[in-house]
Amino acid sequence: MTRPPGTRGPGSARLLGSATALALGVGALTAASVPAAGSTVEPADDVRDGLVHQFLLDETSGTTLENSGPGDAPDATLVNPDKAELTGDGVRFNPDSYESALSGGYVDLPDDLTAGMDEVSIDYEVWVDPANVGNHQMFSIGSKAGSCDDATGSQGSIWASNTAPRPGSRFRVVVGNRSLMQNGGRLLEGAWKHVTYTQALNAGGTTWTGTVYVDGVQYAQATDLTTPPSVTAAGTDCNYLARSQNPGDYSFRGTIADFRVYDRALSADEAVARASETVMTGVRADAAAIDLGLTSAIVEDIELPELGPVAGSAITWTSSDPSVVEVYTPPASAPKVPVTGRITRPAVGEPDATATLTATLRKGVDEVVTREIEVVVKAEFDDAQAVARDTYDLDLYATDDVRGNIELPAEGDFGSTITWTSTSDLVSPTGVVTRPAFGRPDVEATLTASIRRGDAVETKSFDVTIRSLPREEEKERYFLGYFKGENIADGEQIMFATSNGNTALDWTGLTGGRPSLISQQGDQGLRDPHIVRSPDGDTFYMIATDLNWYDQGGYRINDTQYIEVFESNDLVSWTPQRHVKVAPDDAGNAFAPESLWVEEIGAYAVFWAQSLWDDPVNRTGQGNAQMWYNVTRDFQTFSEPQVWQDPAPLSRIDTTAIKVGDEYYRVTKNEAGNAGSDLFSEKHTDFLDPDLENWELLAPALGRTTWDPNQGYEGPIIFEANPGDTACPGQFYLWGDRYTNGGGYQAACSEDIEAETWDARTITMTNAGVPRPRHGTVLPITLREWNAIRGIENPDVATATTLSVAGTVDEGETTTATVTVTAADGFETGGQVRVSVGDFSETAYLEGGEATVELPADLAAGEQEVTAEYLGVDYLEASSDTATLEVLSVLDVGLTAEVRCIAGKKAVLVVRLTNDEADPVDATVTTEFGSKTFRNVRPGKSVFHPFTTRVADLPAGSSTVVVEGTRDGEAVEVEREVEHEALTCGR
Repeated sequence: MTRPPGTRGPGSARLLGSATALALGVGALTAASVPAAGSTVEPADDVRDGLVHQFLLDETSGTTLENSGPGDAPDATLVNPDKAELTGDGVRFNPDSYESALSGGYVDLPDDLTAGMDEVSIDYEVWVDPANVGNHQMFSIGSKAGSCDDATGSQGSIWASNTAPRPGSRFRVVVGNRSLMQNGGRLLEGAWKHVTYTQALNAGGTTWTGTVYVDGVQYAQATDLTTPPSVTAAGTDCNYLARSQNPGDYSFRGTIADFRVYDRALSADEAVARASETVMTGVRADAAAIDLGLTSAIVEDIELPELGPVAGSAITWTSSDPSVVEVYTPPASAPKVPVTGRITRPAVGEPDATATLTATLRKGVDEVVTREIEVVVKAEFDDAQAVARDTYDLDLYATDDVRGNIELPAEGDFGSTITWTSTSDLVSPTGVVTRPAFGRPDVEATLTASIRRGDAVETKSFDVTIRSLPREEEKERYFLGYFKGENIADGEQIMFATSNGNTALDWTGLTGGRPSLISQQGDQGLRDPHIVRSPDGDTFYMIATDLNWYDQGGYRINDTQYIEVFESNDLVSWTPQRHVKVAPDDAGNAFAPESLWVEEIGAYAVFWAQSLWDDPVNRTGQGNAQMWYNVTRDFQTFSEPQVWQDPAPLSRIDTTAIKVGDEYYRVTKNEAGNAGSDLFSEKHTDFLDPDLENWELLAPALGRTTWDPNQGYEGPIIFEANPGDTACPGQFYLWGDRYTNGGGYQAACSEDIEAETWDARTITMTNAGVPRPRHGTVLPITLREWNAIRGIENPDVATATTLSVAGTVDEGETTTATVTVTAADGFETGGQVRVSVGDFSETAYLEGGEATVELPADLAAGEQEVTAEYLGVDYLEASSDTATLEVLSVLDVGLTAEVRCIAGKKAVLVVRLTNDEADPVDATVTTEFGSKTFRNVRPGKSVFHPFTTRVADLPAGSSTVVVEGTRDGEAVEVEREVEHEALTCGR
């Protein structure tokens, strides 16, 4: 009965009986109300008495939504239909974007929806999109003196929202100025819920009792409401689904179905009846959807869900045999510690053990379903079994898109040793990757793992694609990831902004201050985003704190060991959120993660602040705040966490870091509390050294000396200004988050990264939701990246090709063509050039913007046009150049020169010529010692002449020979050089 996201079930529910569940392979499913297998149960009798309006919202097209209530009440209208989907099972509002109340998809309900009513019930089914965030209203019935689109003129309203105006509360129904809600309560996102609001007239007839039911269970109540169901005597003219009375709010994201209005207050039993279908369908769908993994081969403790994955049913667990699987339920003081099935594995050689885990699911008033799941706990492995399981578990991340070093495990979880071989030398056995140059093709390779324990061994292979390097371009703009603050309903999600020009002081938000990414996992908050660019330049990893201060109602130690991870290749499209455990089990509040590429280890160091529990079982006693780290290559697999900075009994958090030359610089917050907290800087050549004494303190109070001495600072950012930065040329930027008095980020610059006081500057933010961002990251980017982020089309880049060849070459000899390609923007060129002459053509790859091609020796005599074509790559346009090469005819004559000593005292140079042509030739030999002309040297004959040098020491040199002859009846004259060796006589 699992529904697709945001769609609802049919009008009558066919419930899953135990036989059906077993047929699906989900284990035994039982309930007191479950009928015999295969039969059908209809929901409780529909409540029709007092029904005035009913919008089933089951349309699949158009903009008219039928009012199927009794009488001739007007229909509703779907507004901005391009921002909604008519699923046939409800209207899904704003599935793809965050919209304002006016720009989003919503339903305009008829005027005077509750006119004349002394009592009212509003009843509907709702699926809240996990992406929903910020102030919004699911339904709203109101009246305004002016336009409904105005922010003023309200004359009263009744509405519901899943976000409260203050931290700590969420789902509520608001009547006039009264909120009916529970502290911390909210509708579960991503699950169908049934909501019923009733407003009954009290005795005396001047006040009302309002009651909110969720899935038939009373959620909240107020007994002294003064706003009548009709809202105003004049009626209501601003009535909506998914639109707020406040035009500055968000549009609701989610699905609403079967929206009803009654002119009386439904009873508690009727609220149960109205919710029965949703409750019955949901609890069975939850039971069927429980997934405990490979239950036929359990080898480690099992995390047992406490909420149903479809409809949020409450789940409790028991085990048929605690000696095999013991259910551990943490104390109430540790609400974020999961319920766990702790296993005991039989010894090696013993039979596997089995046990039955029973999940009891409860939803609504009294709906209970149980599901039995048999698990097999494997005995401890022998060598062959360990190797088989380690082989089964072995996997690599994103092998079809390798853009950096690969994490190649050296050990399996069950004791196997893993060694690797590669078909390409671009991947080393330890996973170090050398990528092809920009413009070269990607390289396919196969990695093979040998998994061994004892005498047992297996192999497993992975095909990988190694992507070529991106083009190198200068950084000319900046990108900013930030959050707005914890006292704003949408403030703890990730926002993006880009700089206005080449300065890190002037910014424009990308989405008007609305989130670009929101958390759908963990605590469902995203704070302190940090973005690191890979050393090759084309991968970005963003990590963030798993914390939602607003929903928790203020700061409490956040009992999490997780960070949130996103990945991108262009800062536009991001992978789905990954909820990644990095901290040890006894740690809480793993906050403000950052990362830095550490060249010495060929990996990223990921570091974060955390405190360790004094009592890790009951999660009490917060220790001092420390900085811990681990290491990763791909933000998928992380090493074991280690202490990096522990100043016990003092505390420190929020480290940021940069490498300049051979030094690593880090800026950290000392956690002294409020205005006493400040930033300090240190340096070291060994980034991961945990010994605090080895770090040199540079500036003990950066924030208070740079900005306001009476404020507190955290969340520092430090980065080098781009070349050509217009605000701080040739300097470094330092940002500090002034968390006291709502200051947000403060900026400063300095030419000296080791300065104790920096030059304070002002940050300007436009369209960003806040005057100044909170704890985040500034990332230098290229102009093309900036254009793509802002949705500006990037033009192709023109290139110029320059061809250089020797002016002349003798026939039969080779020469080299040199091709240089430059880009109009001055940045890197890559790819191939094609050099052609006559029938010859050859391609070569550019290296450093240049390529050379050896021209053939068989070019015909005469002028030859040589062409060089740059073939272009990516957005670099093709270009070409030509040059003329004169191939000189060469008569076929042999020439030699040798030196001799006469009488052992004087050197003589002897030049010999042999005519290998078919016709006679004339030749003149010219040396520095004289010249000699030979006439009519016949074919096949040799002539020579000795030249007296009159010196005893003759250095090496050459002589010029001009040969005149005929070829094919044409006169040919060729000048040649003949070389001779050095000679010393008389010694």
